[in-house]
Amino acid sequence: MDQVLLAKSAEKLEQLLAQYSSVDAEVRDLSDALSKLISDACTGKIVAPIEWRDVPGAYNFTEGGLRKYDDLETAYAEFKVEISGGESPVLRRLRLNAATKP
Repeated sequence: MDQVLLAKSAEKLEQLLAQYSSVDAEVRDLSDALSKLISDACTGKIVAPIEWRDVPGAYNFTEGGLRKYDDLETAYAEFKVEISGGESPVLRRLRLNAATKP
């Protein structure tokens, strides 16, 4: 678990949540649900990976209305990867393969 990457991803997510919270109640709800994890990630209190399923918010993107915020969805995904232990070799390979396809 890379504490620097975790803190950076938490800060980026926090900034985007703040930006969109003023115009979208669903973003405010997500911000409230993630606030403790984001705070703990920024201050180095997360020392062991959090289970993927224990990070709130996935439903907001898959079934809710937050898919319209591409940058927020990307920041959320990056945060979730970092807080759950970082990028696995399989995930890294998939990401690299997707990036190289036309």
